[in-house]
Amino acid sequence: MTVEPELIERYVRDGQVRLVFRSVLSYGERARRASEAAACAGQQGQFWPMRELIFMRQADLFQLDPAAMPDVLIGYASEIESVDTAAFRACVTSRETLAAIEAADAEQRSRGIISQPIFEIGSTRLYGLQSVEAFARAIEAAQP
Repeated sequence: MTVEPELIERYVRDGQVRLVFRSVLSYGERARRASEAAACAGQQGQFWPMRELIFMRQADLFQLDPAAMPDVLIGYASEIESVDTAAFRACVTSRETLAAIEAADAEQRSRGIISQPIFEIGSTRLYGLQSVEAFARAIEAAQP
């Protein structure tokens, strides 16, 4: 995530690039729970702040028993100012986003994407962490 702010500033803000995040459920139930939390926050327009909290705290989060994750993730949601925690709790505990997340994961896997991070820029795939310069080359190569 160290290059992401610069990429957003250089390419996303002015509309050259659209940043899309797609979950890959490579880590079983823990990945499902984290993806559900991001999707539930996304229902309130807060996907990116929740995603950032999950990534910043993933070492601790992914050590938890999956059954304990909803309560911890609800705590994360309470840290995001504009999240309705009661609605978030209802979403996470009902698992209402799980079917869509699993369908998206299946679609990704059908395209050969089984791990993260993978970045698709035009017809180019970049695997693993990349420098701003590597992204810039791929973005420029993809422009008409």
